[in-house]
Amino acid sequence: MNDVMRSFTRVRNAGLAKRFYELFLEADPRFKEMFRNTDFQKQTDLLTHGIMVLIQYSEGSASGEMAVRRIGELHKPGKVNVTPDMYPIWVDCLMKTLRELDPEFTRELETQWRLALRKGINTMIEMR
Repeated sequence: MNDVMRSFTRVRNAGLAKRFYELFLEADPRFKEMFRNTDFQKQTDLLTHGIMVLIQYSEGSASGEMAVRRIGELHKPGKVNVTPDMYPIWVDCLMKTLRELDPEFTRELETQWRLALRKGINTMIEMR
């Protein structure tokens, strides 16, 4: 298991989704509207799954790639309509959450996280 996956394992059940969405919804006024009618119990599972498949895709997993492409389809215009400028905000909020919740979080680990997320996020942006 790599450092990013170990970090994810440490925070997954330590309030990751709750804290992430607190930060994320405050980061940009568009997000409150996008999540206005969201079932956050279900969204917690979707966030956890999404992070997991981004990590898997960065490691070369074919199933991770398929899942990232499925998520990318859902985020396209006419559906959830996530614009390319929203992804860096999402990543920054996740990094802030990890910094708060992972007692072993370092700048080096943050760099690893950002690299792990980049491949899948770039794929989703390219799909627009």
